[in-house]
Amino acid sequence: MFRNLFRPDSPLMITMNQITDCIFLSLFWILGCFPVVTIGASFAALYDSVVHTYRQGDKHGWQRFLRTFRENWKAGIVPTLLFLAVFSALVKGLIAVWNAAVYGKLSWMVFSGAAFAGVLVLGILSVLFPMLSRFDNPLGALLKNTVFLAMANLPRTLMLGILNAAAVLLCARYVFPLFFLPALAALLSTLLLEPMFRPYMPAENAAE
Repeated sequence: MFRNLFRPDSPLMITMNQITDCIFLSLFWILGCFPVVTIGASFAALYDSVVHTYRQGDKHGWQRFLRTFRENWKAGIVPTLLFLAVFSALVKGLIAVWNAAVYGKLSWMVFSGAAFAGVLVLGILSVLFPMLSRFDNPLGALLKNTVFLAMANLPRTLMLGILNAAAVLLCARYVFPLFFLPALAALLSTLLLEPMFRPYMPAENAAE
């Protein structure tokens, strides 16, 4: 009985391997973000490795991460700088509106509208680097297609924004979620993003 419990194909061992992959991929993502300009490549590598590890059953997700990171780090530098500029402006703007609402300088209705716009912008940003990992586009086409695809799938984009806003807030407040939440959030994002990507992917890739 116990021998079967620890077989590589037993439910227990499969679950343990998935948890281990989640932790290692999250740690690889953190390390990939340290140089700052490679944040985009790290996001792209995390998304791609999560898709192949959890949705397609590939083994050695960390090897997939490293390969995708190497392939995208140069192409991801400019999108990363744009991402950081927009994300920083978004955070500063929301903090300013929140403080103004707290001190009565603005109504909470205005803050609600700003929060909705912030979620939308974050949702659009959440499409950018998965697009980089799944499609081979020059910078202009990457940015244009990201905005087009995000706006064409607005409910999914808003859900992406909410998901990643929650992940950012948890990781900013607590240290422990950093060890698993990046990969988990990427996995949940695949449920929203892969149906958006599928109509534009080659038939053999879409069928994977």
